[in-house]
Amino acid sequence: MARKPLEPNLWSINDVFKHMYSVPVYQRPYSWESSQINVLLDDILNAYNLPNDEKEEGYFIGSIYIHDKNEKLKGLIQKYEIIDGQQRLTTVSLLLLSLFSLAKQKEVPESDQTLIEIKKALWKYVDRGYDKENRAVTLNSIEKKCFSDLYDSCFLRPEYIVDFCNNYKPKTTFEKRVIGNFLLIYKRINTAFGASSYESLLDFADFLLNYVQIIAIDSTCSISKAFSIFESINSKGKPLDEIDKIKTYIFSKLDESSYDYYLDLWGKLIVETNDQLYDYLYNYVKAYISFYRQNIYIDNFKALCKRDFIEYYKKANETEALKAFLDDMYKKVSYYNMLTNIDEAYKLVKGNEFRFYYAIFVQINYKHPKPLFLRGLEEFDSKKISKEDLTCIVRETVKFMFEFLTISDRDSKDAITMFSTIMNDIYARTSISKSIVVNVIANELISKAVTQERIKADLSNMDAYGQNKKISVALLSLYESTAFDNAGNIRISYDKAYTLLNEYGQTFSLDHLLVQSPEEDSEFKYYRDVNDRLVLKDGHDFNEFITSGMEYEQFTRMVLNKIGNLRIWYKDNNSARSNDAIQLNDYNGFTTYKKICDRSENIINTLVDKCLPMPEYNPDLSLVSDLKEKAFPKMDKLIEYGLIKPGDKIYLTLSPTNSEATLVDESYVEYNGEKMRINDWGCKLSGWKSIRIYAYVCIVGEDETLHQKRIKYMINHNEETLG
Repeated sequence: MARKPLEPNLWSINDVFKHMYSVPVYQRPYSWESSQINVLLDDILNAYNLPNDEKEEGYFIGSIYIHDKNEKLKGLIQKYEIIDGQQRLTTVSLLLLSLFSLAKQKEVPESDQTLIEIKKALWKYVDRGYDKENRAVTLNSIEKKCFSDLYDSCFLRPEYIVDFCNNYKPKTTFEKRVIGNFLLIYKRINTAFGASSYESLLDFADFLLNYVQIIAIDSTCSISKAFSIFESINSKGKPLDEIDKIKTYIFSKLDESSYDYYLDLWGKLIVETNDQLYDYLYNYVKAYISFYRQNIYIDNFKALCKRDFIEYYKKANETEALKAFLDDMYKKVSYYNMLTNIDEAYKLVKGNEFRFYYAIFVQINYKHPKPLFLRGLEEFDSKKISKEDLTCIVRETVKFMFEFLTISDRDSKDAITMFSTIMNDIYARTSISKSIVVNVIANELISKAVTQERIKADLSNMDAYGQNKKISVALLSLYESTAFDNAGNIRISYDKAYTLLNEYGQTFSLDHLLVQSPEEDSEFKYYRDVNDRLVLKDGHDFNEFITSGMEYEQFTRMVLNKIGNLRIWYKDNNSARSNDAIQLNDYNGFTTYKKICDRSENIINTLVDKCLPMPEYNPDLSLVSDLKEKAFPKMDKLIEYGLIKPGDKIYLTLSPTNSEATLVDESYVEYNGEKMRINDWGCKLSGWKSIRIYAYVCIVGEDETLHQKRIKYMINHNEETLG
């Protein structure tokens, strides 16, 4: 009798670990935190402490969904891939490893049947012996090596497993999680059973192996069918993360022959992005295809696939478009990693000014510019834009973010609208235009009344230490790196500015000139009393708004935390000695309020007027994305411009191998001996009721669509309007 596609089995832990399991590379890494570990351990320990008659009924801890690989070790031991449930199965593996190590420390005899059962569960017994390579569970993602190292250490030197863990140097948070969870389990089991004889430990191990149960759903169908079933099961049960829903949908659309390659590619993307694949996918889509203001959920991802992907990748169907999507994501993943790695971005774009502003973007973790910068890095590497243009885009964008959002405290939704405008123009023209990006930023600042005077006022009133310390460090790093020549021209050392910014917290700190809490008998004309109130001394020069008796916290916000009272300074004497190349003003004698006010005015004027001037708005520049279809030249004009001519062989990108036709004139083509209207030809080959024909037609031998050709023509011949 044929096996069913899904076969549920109620297995004890002993039954489960008679087999071997691998977590496929396309699965996400081990992610359980200590809270989830403790819940599982509490449940198992509580069940163990029940009366015997209740204990022997068994205790169910969940289900796993496994796929039969149709492969056996030495023809004896079944191998499975884990489709769902890897977190639980990995954690039980750590529990068994803990029991084995503790049993060996307690010198349980090798002949003890329970110890034998634990070892057989962890390693498979073949050819009359155990091999450490025959692990019951193998992980294949970021934490693969760490998990294997832990497993091997338990096999070779179980008595010293704690030393191994304490000396292990995790390279990622995922490796740290594996080691940390093992130690948590080990300590809890040791606390529960370590003080007594080894019989109690073995009794618990017997209970775990024989009475703790899992429902194992065994899938014998194809992996594509397994994904489809898995999607159906989870649509009615526990919610999946959005990236897992997207993965399931993608692989339900791919052909079986492509599975191995693209599953491996998906796994590589998980590793390359350090399990931030959803964030990469989200920013990739916004960088190249469509600007989503909210998160990308499975439903709008499906809609993207059906039309946008097909048009963007110039493919005949959704399956081929999804393959191109995955291939291109993998090709460009290094640029995504640069969004959080200043050094890698600097290796690509070697420029001190670029590095300084890019460091602000990374350190403050601005979200909205990510798609623009992702595409900018790739286009620079592809020589589509110059280093000067990319540096300008990064500088003006980062300036906008902290001037508009942080200093002027504007709504984030306004920034989203601006970036949507920028990205939609990039989609339309298929590349970044520096002049358009700067112009859109300038227009946004003007329309929201963000002027230089407004920025100066907001910067003067900003709590630069308590609320906006990161911005303050960036601004003061820039200020301390400026100098003026005899003609009054500014010179900025972006190398110095980057060093101050990058080494803040390690070499440099943010220091108050009028100190935060001076002693009563100090040179400063103020101090804090025992009731946290301000006391002013005779001879002070504070204005009428600063009065004795006011709350000291209010005084701190109004005076001490203003940008004019802050400086970048060496964290300690050793820092000063090791940074001889960095010269910092010490501002000796800045003990009066007037000196602080004068310094504040100088800082703000230098920054706003000289270092960070407002971008100029050009009202003659127009956005390609604002043009309606009727504004674009039609076929008659494309023929007149020489972009195409009657007699040219053309094809549809949707069906490149069987759509070749001959252009007859501006309205007709000849296809397979039949003369028909161009739109009718497009609809016939695509199967659609309507088609944006210019977006899908190319001349044979080219891959640039007629729409791309006409946009380039308009830009090149209308520079004063389109930029």
